[in-house]
Amino acid sequence: MIATEIQILEIPEIYKRFAEVIGDNHWKNRIALLKQNIKGNIFLVDYIQSENSIAFQLERLRELTAKFGTVPSWELNNQAIYPAASFASQVLAIMDVSPKQFGEQLKRRIHGALKNPDDMRALLLELSAATHFAQRGLKISWPELTGIGSFDLFIEELGPNGLEVECKSISTNKGRKIHRQEVLDFYGLLCPHLQTTRKELQTGLSVVLTVPDRFPKAYNSRTELAKQVSKQISCRQNTTLSDGSSLKITDFDIRQLGSFPSTSNPKEARTVIDEISDTRNRETMVIGTKAGGALAFTVQSAKDDTLTKAIFDTLGDSAKKQLSGSRSSLFWVELFGVDTEQLISIASQDKDSSQPPTALRLGVSDFLSSPNRNAVIGVSFVSRSNLFREQNGFIDSGGSVYFFPNRASPLWSDDFSGLFS
Repeated sequence: MIATEIQILEIPEIYKRFAEVIGDNHWKNRIALLKQNIKGNIFLVDYIQSENSIAFQLERLRELTAKFGTVPSWELNNQAIYPAASFASQVLAIMDVSPKQFGEQLKRRIHGALKNPDDMRALLLELSAATHFAQRGLKISWPELTGIGSFDLFIEELGPNGLEVECKSISTNKGRKIHRQEVLDFYGLLCPHLQTTRKELQTGLSVVLTVPDRFPKAYNSRTELAKQVSKQISCRQNTTLSDGSSLKITDFDIRQLGSFPSTSNPKEARTVIDEISDTRNRETMVIGTKAGGALAFTVQSAKDDTLTKAIFDTLGDSAKKQLSGSRSSLFWVELFGVDTEQLISIASQDKDSSQPPTALRLGVSDFLSSPNRNAVIGVSFVSRSNLFREQNGFIDSGGSVYFFPNRASPLWSDDFSGLFS
């Protein structure tokens, strides 16, 4: 029912069918709009492309097909298009064996997902979960087809009476008062006022902007805030601004940056930024200056925003509203922005008795201890998927999984012991 592998020579035909079924105007129009949105702010480019990667890949395939009549053979070795090709292949495979009504429903869902990165992440996560179970020879059904529930997947013949799977993609913005795109957009407004600083700064300068709650929604309010912030940066003055925001400006030794931002270790980079800004896990931009200095600009909210709390609030709400409570169930959770190495690092810390348990482990323990969740046999946290080159010409995709089993559940089965081995 779901494709688990494709041959690269199939990509041109896969794309052609997908474009005919879904309508290539949906990604063509989306990319045209995105390019217009980022035209005036170079700081948004990487973020927008990452958030809408499937749409950008599909648009590249559309442009090549329009120019050459098909996806040319030399493009088939470009791994950057493989996620979109895989997505298209799996969608077509599902639609081929589904009733027309479900196929139309899936098509509308894809149209919406192309416009909303959160919806696309949710759809991709659902497909990755289905692929995981299909590769293990298990039969999968969609509750939307059978009407047995509102969860995402049903794995038949697994456990005492099947396994309900609910997928949740947790974005980097989850639970945060300040979202990443807002910071990038604000820096685009601030940057034109920092020409002298960016040209002449020879040392390290940390600027922490703390807003009372959230960024102002009105464009005029944001531009006025940018002007006030730039003025205080120029005179190196800590102050409280007219809207209640506060600025903390401090010098730091440029050598603290070390190999940042070229370091490939996200945890190492995060540690450096937190030390420089005296904040924890906040949105920060580090910009080098022409004079050899660096400006570290951090934005945070005065209101508490805890990712861990947001994760388990989401799971708790879902357990109440989407799971039956009468069958074994599993949460499949993607921590978007957490890569394979980071997830492994979290698991390694929990396995080391000399270190304190992570917030993730403590949160899961509290979540599964609730008597209202006896049917939940575990929570699996998965990292974002990557491509891995393997032998004999095969390229595999996948990530890491940190699985918390709930063997105390009355619906636990030995079938679940090797679920991720």
